[in-house]
Amino acid sequence: MQQKVLKKEKLKKFKTFVASLLPHETAYLLKIEQLEDESNRLILNQTHLLVSRQADDSIFSHHIDKRKYSRMIRWMQDKLAAGDVDLEFNRLINLERRLMHDQVNAEDETELLKLLKVTNTSDYYFMKRFELAMHLMNYLLVRMRHKEYMAVSEFIGRFKTHYDHCRHVYGRIQEATLDITSQYSFHDKDSSHWENWLLTIFRDPMMDGMNRYYALVRLIFLYYNYNQKDQLKLLFDEVEPLLESGKFYSRRILINYYGNRLLFHSKNNEIDLAIKYGYLSLRVENSDYLYYLNNLVAVLQKRGKHESAIELMQSSFSEASKSHNFHHRVSFVSAYIRSLTDSGQPIKAVRHAEVFLDAYKSELFQYRWHLFFTLYFRALCLSGADQKVLQALSKYRLQERESRYLSKISSVATLDWYAHIAAYRLGEIELKELINYRGKFLALYETSTVRSKAVKELLDDLNLLIPEVANW
Repeated sequence: MQQKVLKKEKLKKFKTFVASLLPHETAYLLKIEQLEDESNRLILNQTHLLVSRQADDSIFSHHIDKRKYSRMIRWMQDKLAAGDVDLEFNRLINLERRLMHDQVNAEDETELLKLLKVTNTSDYYFMKRFELAMHLMNYLLVRMRHKEYMAVSEFIGRFKTHYDHCRHVYGRIQEATLDITSQYSFHDKDSSHWENWLLTIFRDPMMDGMNRYYALVRLIFLYYNYNQKDQLKLLFDEVEPLLESGKFYSRRILINYYGNRLLFHSKNNEIDLAIKYGYLSLRVENSDYLYYLNNLVAVLQKRGKHESAIELMQSSFSEASKSHNFHHRVSFVSAYIRSLTDSGQPIKAVRHAEVFLDAYKSELFQYRWHLFFTLYFRALCLSGADQKVLQALSKYRLQERESRYLSKISSVATLDWYAHIAAYRLGEIELKELINYRGKFLALYETSTVRSKAVKELLDDLNLLIPEVANW
């Protein structure tokens, strides 16, 4: 009996490990595997089917020796670690530190010289490897190590021209980044002229991997700026086989890719695919975790899955509370307020909003305050706390703030809208005045397709809260 329990525990450990894998990781392992044992090859194929959601964990055979499952965990870990560019960067930085501090030992020298022998221009960190060679050459020269010095000198002579080209490309990518992000933030630049050059860099098989990846990220940003969905789809189609082959591999890069796929599919109204990539983007907790989570929550809300959104956010309270990025924190709290309200819990939404407002007033008014108060006021109105709407408007001079805000940002006067609803329900204005306000409001925004969704939500709330207005 004890033996059976141990076997189950081993398989449980394997399934737990498999649950942490990403689809592109198992696709990569399938491409590089040279497994001779048929059972091991079967385990790997079944792992990929499970990770890519083509099967459930009942697929694993109980007739295979459980020790093979343990060995396959180590094999997959080793292969992924060997191709991980983030782990490579850590190794290179450690070697550089030891070189600069004169702490290099014989093993370090051997590793450095072997590294240079297998280096080519397409390596992700080719530039860092070249810079290591420069440090190593200096280290060897002053120690009269002429044989090793000549080998490193030959490497530098062979790759110097390409290194200089990569450095130039890196600088040009920073120029492109400035134009593309400035266009997004201030709408003051045209960045379309960078497209062809960035595509050339991304598609150059001789270019170092880091520059190719940076060019890819800028292209994605550029296509979002111009809403070029077709070009973005073609770009993703081009990226897929590169990721499956292990090019640019690291979990960080894959998570970023999944986050971008979520945005792409959400914009195309392909909600199921957006949700799929959204959950994949949360497999690793990093500094962008809250950003990815907020994007997934927005997609779940778009599908009306508010209970799933609430459950996801509640499981992430700890991560959200530790974040120093208040733009993301305010977005998170606002999304939580929305889902609580839309799931029939406006009173709970109000309590949560007021706790956050009391704790972070100064930070709130620096980041997404208009979104927060829009959803807070909506929850207040739907919970019957109209007086609190007018109190907050007066206390924080929100109508004046909103007027200044709308003079700079293309948005909707939502706070003024809920102010009129609250004022009518408290008897401070007549129905006729409310109807006149609604007419002017709709006339102001009726030509804006971008803001039509927001206006529709406001009208739905008005008809729900004040049914008599529907007759006018």
